Amino acid sequence: MGELRAHEQILEALRGQIADGTLGVGDRLPAERELAARFGVSRTSVREAIRVLEVMGIVSVRRGAEHGVTLRREPGNAFGTIVGLLVGLDHVSVRDIIEFRVIVESGAARALAAGGGGEELGALLDRMEDPALAQAEFHELDATFHVALVRAAGNALLNLVEDAVDGLLRKLVLDVATLEWDWADVRPRLEREHRAIQAAIAAREGDRAALLVSEHIRFWGTRAAAAGPPSS
Repeated sequence: MGELRAHEQILEALRGQIADGTLGVGDRLPAERELAARFGVSRTSVREAIRVLEVMGIVSVRRGAEHGVTLRREPGNAFGTIVGLLVGLDHVSVRDIIEFRVIVESGAARALAAGGGGEELGALLDRMEDPALAQAEFHELDATFHVALVRAAGNALLNLVEDAVDGLLRKLVLDVATLEWDWADVRPRLEREHRAIQAAIAAREGDRAALLVSEHIRFWGTRAAAAGPPSS
């Protein structure tokens, strides 16, 4: 058995134990030596498997006196790194990300309007409309608004993916806003658009909320895409 197959075998076995309930969140994995003996592989293969799980955000690795590997209670999010690389390599375009967000967020807005939720969105907008709020803080709350919109729809996988693509697009939006427009003109428009989305959701006007979200993402996203890759 080659080294690559060995670490893949370990990953598959651990995935099976998680699926059947043998391992759960917060559980500690067996020691490296025990895993190597159990699977008849080298400790190098075990370490490789653990590194893959750590990068995926599945396990937390403690080093030092209290070393050990445990299954994380809250998922890490490797999607952000993956999406950034895919865009950087031109495997996925920024426009693809924009349309993905349109699909996800418009659907979330429609579902949220139908369910009568979204109170936290109003609270976020109240903070965003504080005149003393700095531009960087505004953009942080702006990103939080969009992520909160999707989270309110109640799909954990969409939350992770939305968080990843939102981070990339928000960086682009920030770049283009500061470079091409006067923030004093940009901010009021952003505030109006976000408040209109929240109002439509609160009024249970699902189709209108979905339309407003779509227009908002496309307008700012297209300008972000035109600005080119985010600066480092």
